[in-house]
Amino acid sequence: MNHQERQPIVTVTLNPALDQTVHVSQFQTGQVNRVFDQRVDPGGKGINVAKVVRALGHSVCVTGFLGQDNCHGFYEYFRKQGISNHFVELSGAARVNIKIVDEPSNQVTEINFPGLTCTPPDLDKLQQVIKGLAHEGQWFVLSGSLPQGVSEDIYQQLIVLLKKQGAKVFLDSSGAALREGIKAIPHAMKPNLDELSQLVGRPLEQETEIRAAVEELLASGIQQVIVSLGARGAIVAQNQEFFIARPPAVVAKSTVGAGDAMVAGFVAGQTERFSLKDCIRLGTAAATASVIQPGTQAGSLQQVAEILPMVQINPW
Repeated sequence: MNHQERQPIVTVTLNPALDQTVHVSQFQTGQVNRVFDQRVDPGGKGINVAKVVRALGHSVCVTGFLGQDNCHGFYEYFRKQGISNHFVELSGAARVNIKIVDEPSNQVTEINFPGLTCTPPDLDKLQQVIKGLAHEGQWFVLSGSLPQGVSEDIYQQLIVLLKKQGAKVFLDSSGAALREGIKAIPHAMKPNLDELSQLVGRPLEQETEIRAAVEELLASGIQQVIVSLGARGAIVAQNQEFFIARPPAVVAKSTVGAGDAMVAGFVAGQTERFSLKDCIRLGTAAATASVIQPGTQAGSLQQVAEILPMVQINPW
């Protein structure tokens, strides 16, 4: 399969971060907790997607906002990984997010900082960069939280811009950014159950309730909806096709970025014109491969290939 013939997937990260993952034993609030292992990874949801897209052997471009004070670590990572960098630099520093992994319980506590502050000229520059990267049929992944100074409807604006260029957009965000973004009808989206419940304004506990919520999104014009269920897998829907993907049981080292890996695998499958079932299979395998890595690293192509046949796909 010659991935070079495909247009690169583009990810947009408006609020990137340096993810500092620290490992402790018996984490306790209000107490001194001693770190026995740590790592720092360039992160932010779109960057996490790009890591996995690249690990799967696809070309990928990244853009968004980075702070001048700590952008060079990101740039060096992109260079080493063969990721094409188109970030817009702002004054200041990208945020540092702290992930505290309690080894005995395998629970992760996340402390996320607010990030950069953007101005209207910054947004204008980014929109010009995105417009220059967009081509007919190209996939863009817009994901993550918003930096300070950015309107809640920024994803809506970018989706409108990209659709005019003929690009396909996968939206993965939450809260107001997601609610406003879907008004522009992205091609695909991936809420988790809580985010889906917030979108439709009601609790979703039964399968019939979840299905009805997904059908509402499909009826609005969104063509593909993935509902991530964490360790239980994911539901995927398109037209009248509904499937549930179940990952194999693994010992997780870090669940941070698993949803981003799922998006990466799914979109990579879309660029290869895989069936819906094979796209969610690849996404689920990529997510599973990512959780067995420390920090927010991508699983290797070999690991993903080994997991693929173990993913169960059933009608839902």
